[in-house]
Amino acid sequence: MANKEIEEILKKYGRQMDQRYGSMNPAEIPEVSAEQSSREFSQFKSDMMPQFSKYERMCNNLGGFIKLKLASKDAERIQKDLSSAHLEVTPSQVVSLAMMFFILAFLGGIMLTVAIYLITLNFSFLLLFLFLVAAGFLFYYFYTKPARLANQWRLKAGSQMVPCILYTVVYMKHTSNLERAIRFASMHLDPPLSLDLKKVFWDV
Repeated sequence: MANKEIEEILKKYGRQMDQRYGSMNPAEIPEVSAEQSSREFSQFKSDMMPQFSKYERMCNNLGGFIKLKLASKDAERIQKDLSSAHLEVTPSQVVSLAMMFFILAFLGGIMLTVAIYLITLNFSFLLLFLFLVAAGFLFYYFYTKPARLANQWRLKAGSQMVPCILYTVVYMKHTSNLERAIRFASMHLDPPLSLDLKKVFWDV
């Protein structure tokens, strides 16, 4: 029963592909140059997932003010998340950005507490403690940001696996070429899985 249902699904998508793309010759699929792929990669991150590009810009702009040397285990873990999220920053920049926000929030809290003390002559340890907690929260938030972005990327890509497999199988029934089938799927899938498939070719 399952095989019959699979055949029906493949026939259905096969007819849709023939109607939409016609009898496509594999040679007709345009090649993607390195320059074009680089533009597509940048355009994708800025249009489809602006929070990725925004965080990347923050790391590049603010992550270099404090030079930190991380333990190899921490650097490897952060780098793994950065690679999964396709972020072009370093683990040191991630931690430096988190430390910058911690320092700015804590110093801002101290200055505000001192200003209130000079005005009211009443020093509030509770207010200073709350700013310290807020600074710690900001450090944790930006320190774990790559892990959350990587998880978000994986969830979005995972939800597209079924149409990706269907595109690949249907194309291979049309033309038995795995590389072109993967490229065909990457051209007609939505981000982010389409970018992962394109990077298979871009990296090669």
